Amino acid sequence: MKRFFRIAGIVILLVAVVVVLTSQTSTTTTQKKSKTVRVSADYVEPKSDIIYYKGRVFVNIDEDKISLRTTEMYVKKVGDKWKIVEIPTKVEFTFDGGNAVADKMTYDLDNKTGVLTNSTVTIIDAKSNEKIIVVADNLSYDLENDKYSGTKKGGVSITKGDITAVADRFEYDKKKGELYLYGAVVINDPKKGIKMTASDAVIYTEKNDMKANNVSIELKVD
Repeated sequence: MKRFFRIAGIVILLVAVVVVLTSQTSTTTTQKKSKTVRVSADYVEPKSDIIYYKGRVFVNIDEDKISLRTTEMYVKKVGDKWKIVEIPTKVEFTFDGGNAVADKMTYDLDNKTGVLTNSTVTIIDAKSNEKIIVVADNLSYDLENDKYSGTKKGGVSITKGDITAVADRFEYDKKKGELYLYGAVVINDPKKGIKMTASDAVIYTEKNDMKANNVSIELKVD
């Protein structure tokens, strides 16, 4: 019986923390659509300006169309509102039109922005409906505007259909269908029979048209 009441007390505490997080996130986000942050976890430690979750942590925000799974998470207050989510351990992150696996992650509840560390990100391109897979050390994302950018020591690795590319840095505008590559760029497009190196390049994702500067090209001719 004592064990039953202890478990019931933990469940009630978790629910209470979710309600507090939800209400304060919703009511203090000025001039933005209110949202409900739903969190479940094996353990929670709430304080006045930070909530710590541990164990089987699951987060869902319907309004942002995101969910994530991890084993450790902090939600921090900025001013009078819950704003920053920090995840210091491996995380599985699902968002509208894509998903990611990363060693670390941050997420801004107001702006739908954040950073993924040591991540593999898969995005469904809006123009071609192909998957774009990016492997990067640091990847910044802006889900509100569908923009992504990142870097990787030794080169960011990008795959889109048959095309593979490596570059020091990339920027991707999903709405425009433009993928920019900067620094030590190498692009291999077997359908076009082209292997290209360049200082910088842009791929227009709808038809995989390209532009580049300071180029060296190998053409495969049958």
